[in-house]
Amino acid sequence: MSNQETKKTISILGAGSMGTAIAFLIGTERDWKVKLWGRDTKLLSEIKETRENKKYLPRIRLPGRVLATSDLEEAIKDSDLIALTVPSFAVREMSERISIFKRNLPPLLMISKGMEKETCLFPFQIVEEILKTKEILHLTGVGYAKEIAKQNPVTEVLVARQRELLCFKNLFQTRNIRIETSDDLLGAQLGGALKNVMVIGIGMAECLEQKPEIKAGLISLGVKEMIELGKVMGAKEETFEGPAGRGDLELSSSHSSRNYQLGRDIFLQGIKEVEKRLQQQRKTVEGLHTAWSSYKLAQKYGLELPLVEWVYRVIYEKENPKEIAEKLMGLVKQTH
Repeated sequence: MSNQETKKTISILGAGSMGTAIAFLIGTERDWKVKLWGRDTKLLSEIKETRENKKYLPRIRLPGRVLATSDLEEAIKDSDLIALTVPSFAVREMSERISIFKRNLPPLLMISKGMEKETCLFPFQIVEEILKTKEILHLTGVGYAKEIAKQNPVTEVLVARQRELLCFKNLFQTRNIRIETSDDLLGAQLGGALKNVMVIGIGMAECLEQKPEIKAGLISLGVKEMIELGKVMGAKEETFEGPAGRGDLELSSSHSSRNYQLGRDIFLQGIKEVEKRLQQQRKTVEGLHTAWSSYKLAQKYGLELPLVEWVYRVIYEKENPKEIAEKLMGLVKQTH
């Protein structure tokens, strides 16, 4: 049997920045076939022609072994690993589409950080419900797509409840990309979802006052709220103190984060203006949707999570963002 016939295949569903970064990483570092799927046929045609995703990850040239396609059936055919890199609100639709074409599923790797607004389900729970599989992994941690593609030093966490799936760590780990492992799938996805909401609040608060001790206080408050909710849901406390919790929250509390910038925009322009602009630009900011689900989960378990609640109030009850930012600042200053 030839080497070409034995080569393994990863199917990456979602041609955004992170999907493209993973395609580049594996296509460059590993002897795997890489299929990159997206629904935008024009974008996929451009990637085929230029070997570059100029819309989401410019100036990163994809190697020839990365096949860009808008044909989902072709993308998942003969796959050894399917990576879902679509936003959390699209996980249900993608799972339903996969179920039409694929019965004997390979393991599924999830990247999404969020919750389904209507059900408060995490991405892995949606996949379990629709695809009836337990072979699920989640990759999360302290790294943006561009950093991963350029192989800047980052720490990620590969999470799976089945220990044998953690062998996929070797697929992603390089000299500069460090991969830790965990079996706390619930905690990792909860931490990533809450982080998106909390960073909006931190962005709002820092429009009032930018001091390292204020940001550190808000991050510590965020981790505390992660632990509180995680504890009643059955997650592990140490998950939220590591890269999947505190590390991700610290990284995202900066201008490089869409959720952080969203918080600043809400403070400066108001939520109605921001929502209007996002709708016109057809942009996705996970924290906007997850604020609803996070607050409803806190209510379900009878918890008071001020950082989550006040972001929810600004977005869904249209409370004054300046007043909410002042409350957040006051809460942190009380603890110092």
